[in-house]
Amino acid sequence: MEAHDPTASLGPLADPEVVGRLLGDGMVLFSAVADDGTIVWMGESTERILGRPARELIGTNALELVHPDDQEVLALTFSEDARGSRDRILAVLRLAHADGSWTTFEFGGVDLRGPDGSGVFLSWGRSYTSTSRLLDVLGSLLSARDLEQILDEVLGWCDAQAPDTVSAALCRAPDGAYRAAAWGALPSVLGLDLRIDADTPGPWAQSIATGSMAEAPCTELSPELAAAAADSGLHAVWSTPVPDVGDGPPAALLVCWRRRPGPILATHRRHLDETARLAQLALRWAESHHELLTRATTDPLTGMGNRADLEDRVGADRPTLAALLFCDLDDFKAVNDRHGHLVGDRILREVATRMADACAERGRVARLGGDEFAIWCPSLAHPKEAEAIADDVLSGLEPPFGIDGAEHHVRCSIGMTVVAGDDPDAGDLEALLRAADAALYRAKRTGGAGWASRDDS
Repeated sequence: MEAHDPTASLGPLADPEVVGRLLGDGMVLFSAVADDGTIVWMGESTERILGRPARELIGTNALELVHPDDQEVLALTFSEDARGSRDRILAVLRLAHADGSWTTFEFGGVDLRGPDGSGVFLSWGRSYTSTSRLLDVLGSLLSARDLEQILDEVLGWCDAQAPDTVSAALCRAPDGAYRAAAWGALPSVLGLDLRIDADTPGPWAQSIATGSMAEAPCTELSPELAAAAADSGLHAVWSTPVPDVGDGPPAALLVCWRRRPGPILATHRRHLDETARLAQLALRWAESHHELLTRATTDPLTGMGNRADLEDRVGADRPTLAALLFCDLDDFKAVNDRHGHLVGDRILREVATRMADACAERGRVARLGGDEFAIWCPSLAHPKEAEAIADDVLSGLEPPFGIDGAEHHVRCSIGMTVVAGDDPDAGDLEALLRAADAALYRAKRTGGAGWASRDDS
């Protein structure tokens, strides 16, 4: 008769290698403490987390690891009243790291001691850093930080929980390739600029094509990446897609480089999925924020900046020499009265386009409302350059505007003010508009279809 193996029902838990990975391949600190506080067992993750091999701590008193101010919490946990508790016990404790620092952990535990004190207290603790980093991510979203900053917080949270990994977030560019939007700690580790597409050797091709998580040993990467990974002690790379809206390719890739060999475990998959969801939240927030900002600073008729956009730019730019051109179309009310507002709106859109073309890289057009426009020229080499821009704008409006087979002639008057960077009015849109408006009045009074400067006598 075949002998019965009592460990058979344990399945993989009967395999010492599997158990070793379970207890050692993570950022969870496992320990078993006797009734008198003696550490009788610790998981191999201890060396990675606290910088101390488990064998050095076994046989010592747990209080020696705990910050003096937290020892009362530990003492209460092991008190007579707590013995035999059926509930999981939670505590936050600071433990001594080998480098002399203190690391805060969130501990859970089960009291397995009997009434006579026999047995152990089994505990597991995760660094509080992961929780604080998650709060950093949420804080970055609420404070409307840049996408790169938010993704850096996401990567920090990812690497704080995943053992021996360094991660990067690569966002899809218009050409379809994926480029690093946030590096985390990767530049100092890998030392390469990372650009990935579907033809780049590695697990990302599968992630891009199927939208699924993939892994590969670093030896299967391109020669350049494989060599850099080997020099940095990296063994494997995991690629996790960050879904986009719809059925298209991923909006981004979460790429995690791992210093230890071994496949992705279910725990790792869950963690990377959670990180990808956080990255997706950051991307969608950035898109929504950009859309709201664009709506708030864009004129809906012409697509040019509006008064708010102009005010932001004037306030932000402090060049050596700048100019504001205040443009008003001459007798444009007659066009609306004669041909209707739909025709008038089409002309206004074309006027804005022609003004922008005339300015080229020298100025930015904003529609202030009605038939009033402003052109902000933030970097002038000489005051005469503002006059040249005004001449170019007037020349650009001279050809008739063809609308539904009819030609419409539009004239414009411009008032300008040139301001130095140290002028009290620099950065004050209202003051600049008042000065330019006074010059515009003079241009109108002399017949229109021309420009005048604040400095004209």
